[in-house]
Amino acid sequence: MIVYLIFLSLSLIWLLILFIGPYLYTLGNGFEFVREVYYQVFHIICHQKPERSYLIWGYQMPVCVRCFGIYLGIFLGAIIYPFFKKFSNTDIPKFKYLWFFLTPLIVDGLCQTLSLYDSPHYMRLFTGILASGGLAFYFLPLINQIYNKLKNP
Repeated sequence: MIVYLIFLSLSLIWLLILFIGPYLYTLGNGFEFVREVYYQVFHIICHQKPERSYLIWGYQMPVCVRCFGIYLGIFLGAIIYPFFKKFSNTDIPKFKYLWFFLTPLIVDGLCQTLSLYDSPHYMRLFTGILASGGLAFYFLPLINQIYNKLKNP
Protein backbone atom coordinates (compact mmCIF):
# COMPACT_ATOMS: atom_id res chain seq x y z
CA MET A 1 0.00 0.00 0.00
CA ILE A 2 2.88 2.36 0.76
CA VAL A 3 4.25 2.03 -2.78
CA TYR A 4 0.83 2.82 -4.22
CA LEU A 5 0.33 5.87 -2.02
CA ILE A 6 3.79 7.22 -2.86
CA PHE A 7 3.18 6.67 -6.59
CA LEU A 8 -0.23 8.33 -6.41
CA SER A 9 1.11 11.25 -4.38
CA LEU A 10 4.09 11.84 -6.65
CA SER A 11 1.94 11.72 -9.78
CA LEU A 12 -0.46 14.25 -8.22
CA ILE A 13 2.40 16.53 -7.16
CA TRP A 14 3.90 16.40 -10.67
CA LEU A 15 0.50 17.23 -12.15
CA LEU A 16 0.08 20.19 -9.80
CA ILE A 17 3.58 21.47 -10.61
CA LEU A 18 2.35 22.02 -14.18
CA PHE A 19 0.13 24.83 -12.91
CA ILE A 20 2.88 26.76 -11.13
CA GLY A 21 4.18 28.55 -14.23
CA PRO A 22 0.84 29.98 -15.34
CA TYR A 23 0.10 30.90 -11.73
CA LEU A 24 3.38 32.79 -11.45
CA TYR A 25 2.21 35.02 -14.31
CA THR A 26 -0.88 35.97 -12.32
CA LEU A 27 1.34 37.27 -9.52
CA GLY A 28 2.72 40.00 -11.77
CA ASN A 29 6.28 41.27 -11.99
CA GLY A 30 8.97 40.09 -9.67
CA PHE A 31 8.89 36.46 -10.73
CA GLU A 32 10.40 36.78 -14.22
CA PHE A 33 13.56 34.85 -13.36
CA VAL A 34 11.65 32.03 -11.63
CA ARG A 35 9.21 31.79 -14.56
CA GLU A 36 12.08 31.73 -17.07
CA VAL A 37 13.86 28.91 -15.23
CA TYR A 38 10.59 27.02 -14.75
CA TYR A 39 9.68 27.10 -18.46
CA GLN A 40 13.27 26.32 -19.52
CA VAL A 41 13.28 23.20 -17.34
CA PHE A 42 10.05 22.01 -18.93
CA HIS A 43 11.37 22.90 -22.38
CA ILE A 44 13.83 20.03 -21.91
CA ILE A 45 10.94 17.55 -21.96
CA CYS A 46 8.40 19.31 -24.21
CA HIS A 47 8.45 21.49 -27.33
CA GLN A 48 6.01 23.98 -25.70
CA LYS A 49 4.47 25.11 -28.99
CA PRO A 50 1.78 27.65 -28.05
CA GLU A 51 -0.70 26.32 -30.63
CA ARG A 52 -0.42 22.86 -29.06
CA SER A 53 -0.73 23.95 -25.44
CA TYR A 54 -3.56 24.77 -23.08
CA LEU A 55 -3.86 28.18 -21.52
CA ILE A 56 -4.46 28.32 -17.77
CA TRP A 57 -5.44 31.68 -16.27
CA GLY A 58 -4.72 33.07 -19.74
CA TYR A 59 -1.10 31.81 -19.78
CA GLN A 60 0.50 28.88 -21.54
CA MET A 61 1.13 25.68 -19.64
CA PRO A 62 4.77 24.49 -19.56
CA VAL A 63 3.88 21.37 -21.59
CA CYS A 64 1.78 20.67 -24.65
CA VAL A 65 -1.65 19.06 -24.52
CA ARG A 66 -0.25 15.58 -25.28
CA CYS A 67 2.34 15.79 -22.48
CA PHE A 68 -0.34 17.09 -20.12
CA GLY A 69 -2.47 14.09 -21.11
CA ILE A 70 0.43 11.77 -20.35
CA TYR A 71 0.88 13.18 -16.85
CA LEU A 72 -2.85 13.27 -16.22
CA GLY A 73 -3.13 9.68 -17.46
CA ILE A 74 -0.50 8.44 -15.03
CA PHE A 75 -2.46 10.00 -12.18
CA LEU A 76 -5.82 8.68 -13.42
CA GLY A 77 -4.31 5.24 -14.04
CA ALA A 78 -3.07 5.22 -10.46
CA ILE A 79 -6.53 6.19 -9.21
CA ILE A 80 -8.29 3.35 -11.04
CA TYR A 81 -5.53 0.79 -10.39
CA PRO A 82 -6.96 -0.52 -7.07
CA PHE A 83 -10.28 -1.25 -8.76
CA PHE A 84 -8.53 -3.87 -10.90
CA LYS A 85 -5.46 -4.97 -8.93
CA LYS A 86 -4.32 -5.31 -5.33
CA PHE A 87 -2.12 -2.53 -4.00
CA SER A 88 0.75 -4.97 -3.51
CA ASN A 89 0.43 -6.67 -6.92
CA THR A 90 3.78 -7.65 -8.48
CA ASP A 91 2.48 -9.34 -11.64
CA ILE A 92 3.35 -7.23 -14.67
CA PRO A 93 0.76 -7.64 -17.45
CA LYS A 94 1.83 -9.13 -20.76
CA PHE A 95 3.43 -6.53 -23.00
CA LYS A 96 1.03 -7.31 -25.84
CA TYR A 97 -1.65 -5.44 -23.88
CA LEU A 98 0.57 -2.39 -23.67
CA TRP A 99 0.25 -1.96 -27.45
CA PHE A 100 -3.48 -1.39 -27.03
CA PHE A 101 -2.72 1.66 -24.92
CA LEU A 102 0.31 2.97 -26.83
CA THR A 103 -0.75 2.46 -30.46
CA PRO A 104 -3.18 5.43 -30.66
CA LEU A 105 -0.50 7.79 -29.29
CA ILE A 106 2.17 6.42 -31.63
CA VAL A 107 -0.09 6.62 -34.70
CA ASP A 108 -1.33 10.11 -33.86
CA GLY A 109 2.18 11.33 -33.07
CA LEU A 110 3.64 9.90 -36.27
CA CYS A 111 0.85 11.31 -38.41
CA GLN A 112 1.39 14.68 -36.75
CA THR A 113 5.17 14.50 -37.27
CA LEU A 114 4.76 13.51 -40.93
CA SER A 115 2.28 16.40 -41.41
CA LEU A 116 -0.44 14.01 -42.56
CA TYR A 117 -2.95 15.92 -40.47
CA ASP A 118 -3.10 18.33 -37.56
CA SER A 119 -4.69 16.46 -34.66
CA PRO A 120 -7.01 18.48 -32.44
CA HIS A 121 -6.34 19.05 -28.75
CA TYR A 122 -8.91 16.49 -27.62
CA MET A 123 -7.13 13.77 -29.69
CA ARG A 124 -3.74 14.64 -28.23
CA LEU A 125 -5.19 14.69 -24.72
CA PHE A 126 -7.02 11.38 -25.17
CA THR A 127 -4.04 9.51 -26.65
CA GLY A 128 -1.78 10.81 -23.87
CA ILE A 129 -4.21 9.77 -21.14
CA LEU A 130 -4.80 6.35 -22.70
CA ALA A 131 -1.10 5.58 -23.14
CA SER A 132 0.06 6.59 -19.70
CA GLY A 133 -3.05 5.35 -17.91
CA GLY A 134 -2.15 1.90 -19.20
CA LEU A 135 1.48 2.38 -18.21
CA ALA A 136 0.45 2.78 -14.56
CA PHE A 137 -0.54 -0.91 -14.62
CA TYR A 138 3.04 -1.75 -15.60
CA PHE A 139 4.86 0.74 -13.37
CA LEU A 140 3.12 -0.11 -10.10
CA PRO A 141 3.84 -3.87 -10.15
CA LEU A 142 7.42 -3.15 -11.17
CA ILE A 143 7.88 -0.65 -8.35
CA ASN A 144 6.28 -3.18 -5.96
CA GLN A 145 8.85 -5.78 -7.07
CA ILE A 146 11.70 -3.36 -6.45
CA TYR A 147 10.27 -2.37 -3.08
CA ASN A 148 9.87 -6.01 -2.03
CA LYS A 149 13.48 -6.81 -3.02
CA LEU A 150 14.79 -3.84 -1.06
CA LYS A 151 12.61 -4.66 1.94
CA ASN A 152 13.50 -8.37 1.94
CA PRO A 153 16.95 -8.80 0.37
